[in-house]
Amino acid sequence: MSLEPAVTAAEQAGRTSPLNREDGGPLHAQIRDILHRQIVDMGLSPGSSIPTEDELTRQFGVSRSVVRQALSGLADLGLIRRQRGRGSVVAATPVLRRHVQRAGGLDEQAAAHGQRLRTHVLSVEPSEPPRAGMEALYTPNTWKIERVRYLDDLPVAFMRTWVPRDFFPHFTAELLENASLLNLMRDHGYHPAGGPRQVQAVSSDADLAGKLNIKTREPLLLLQGVTRDALGHGLEWFNVWHSPNTVFDVDAQVTTQPGGVSQQHIRRLRTLTQQLESELADLERGAH
Repeated sequence: MSLEPAVTAAEQAGRTSPLNREDGGPLHAQIRDILHRQIVDMGLSPGSSIPTEDELTRQFGVSRSVVRQALSGLADLGLIRRQRGRGSVVAATPVLRRHVQRAGGLDEQAAAHGQRLRTHVLSVEPSEPPRAGMEALYTPNTWKIERVRYLDDLPVAFMRTWVPRDFFPHFTAELLENASLLNLMRDHGYHPAGGPRQVQAVSSDADLAGKLNIKTREPLLLLQGVTRDALGHGLEWFNVWHSPNTVFDVDAQVTTQPGGVSQQHIRRLRTLTQQLESELADLERGAH
């Protein structure tokens, strides 16, 4: 898209959303939000040029430093890519895709789409879970783990997880940094099999907005659930808030025979059988 439509759209946004210089908050934040709405509402494609610093300075009647702060804010959100000497263009916002019916394996799911996730651990501390967590894990003696998952340097998920300390006494932030939690569980002799999940739409509060680099009250998808092994041990109880650029894929099937056994149920039983065989093999090796 050429520069002219982007300039026209920005000017239109400026006319319909004038800056509030009295009690509208920092000017750079107002300009950032106006341009944010322009990019989203106009559906500008990746690579589309946006107005230059000089054009934005004239349009909004602010200093160049204010415009630079606004553009930096858009770059931090992953909405634009700044190019030295060439102006700024709309960035290709990465989309995280995951399967609702698949437990764990988020790194593998991202890799299947040619993407790479990284994990930053915010905290690991002894903490009693909420009542629902205690009922799922059968213990109040747990670690509370807080992590942020990044896709192409864009925060896409904030994860708050409780795991039993009796099963995993040596978990630390250093051990979990950029590591798969489920793989670490397997290394400790516990093989995750799955468990119930639910997804609901929520709005971000100030804390979540800060962690995911989004605006307060922006819609998020919250995934909650428990992961157990084949023997029924509760391994984790979690809440994962996904940023708006997340797509949940669902493999919906029609049941042709009412009351019959579904393919999904058969797959789940087959997975449980494999997990039990693995557990038995481990026990047999330990007995020799």
